[in-house]
Amino acid sequence: MIVSIHQPNFFPWLGFFQKIARADIFVFLDAVPFPRTSRGNWANRTRLLINGEGKWLTCPVSRENPNPLIRDVVMSAHAPWQAKLQSTLIHHYGKHKHFEQIFPLVSKLLEQPVNNLASFNETCITSVANWLNLEPRFIRQSQLTSEGVFNLQGSRRLAAICHELKADTYLAGDGSQGYEDEKAYSTLGIKLIYNNFNAKPYHQKRSPNFVAGLSILDALFNLGKDTVQLLEKGIQNK
Repeated sequence: MIVSIHQPNFFPWLGFFQKIARADIFVFLDAVPFPRTSRGNWANRTRLLINGEGKWLTCPVSRENPNPLIRDVVMSAHAPWQAKLQSTLIHHYGKHKHFEQIFPLVSKLLEQPVNNLASFNETCITSVANWLNLEPRFIRQSQLTSEGVFNLQGSRRLAAICHELKADTYLAGDGSQGYEDEKAYSTLGIKLIYNNFNAKPYHQKRSPNFVAGLSILDALFNLGKDTVQLLEKGIQNK
């Protein structure tokens, strides 16, 4: 049984969804600190194709709590970011082949009556996954019970999550090679594998050159259901 684990990101990229496609259980790592700076933070921001370039779009969050866990982060109530993002999508993706098919789903997700960032992101991710017929079991880290799931750090924490879920394989993300501690998994009888996803270039309307690393939304507006083929064609190390 394969378990994959990742923070609940904001409309994440294709590699995130390929981990979902390959997992039997996908765990949202929500009981870890929310990044203090935007650098390397995908929990409340993503990239879309704007005027031929990958541009950041951010969901503003409250900073009243200086050191919150991801599960406790609240979206800002003072910035009409949902309407702004919808307007951005209409302006830059409105002429795309699959816009009329995808936008109602995205619009409904943006209008969720919630202010908790993790809950918002999880609903967006699971809804898109279901639309693409990706059906692992989704669970939150905060729903687990073993002490190590919360008190350990790094690979030992992830291994503890896999152990509680009775997994025999942990599917790690692309960027974790070099700092994963294989022994943390092997001592619990868990095999460590890496996703090594490499998105194949696809036609992006309004861009002469392929821009990689964008939100899944870019692929959906360009490809619709054929987005699944990108997940199947990505380079894998099984």
